[in-house]
Amino acid sequence: MEKKFEIFREVAEVLNKKLGVVPVLYGSLGLSRLVKETITVNDIDILVPDEFVGEKWGELKNVIEELDFELSDVSEHEFIRNGQKVAFAEYNNLADVNLTIGDLKQSEENGISFYELNLEQYLAVYCYCLHDGYRQTKHADKEKIALIERYIIGS
Repeated sequence: MEKKFEIFREVAEVLNKKLGVVPVLYGSLGLSRLVKETITVNDIDILVPDEFVGEKWGELKNVIEELDFELSDVSEHEFIRNGQKVAFAEYNNLADVNLTIGDLKQSEENGISFYELNLEQYLAVYCYCLHDGYRQTKHADKEKIALIERYIIGS
């Protein structure tokens, strides 16, 4: 997990400095960091302002390729480097669970800024994911919900 978080920090630093973007640490890596437990992390999910997977996609693509990542799936905005995948989606994904960027905690580490979700926000995201036909077959989402609920009850 630490290696994946180092890659996230590397990408976040470049997004901060070259594009003026504060990304969202999302998905399993963000949840793993929050609960401080090892969770299977297949890729590094990052949310960015909507235009960077739209009309400014070329700018994002160029910056990520400068880090020696190769575009592996244009429809998923996914890149790969040395077997490590980084995937980008829009801030607007937060709207699916009635969140905005202003609802998230902004963190800073070594001058690198990024947003993080809290437990309740991750619970909303993973519960929403269960309504997605593709994700309904992924038992990992149900396991993550159970993990989050244990942490919420314990706090």
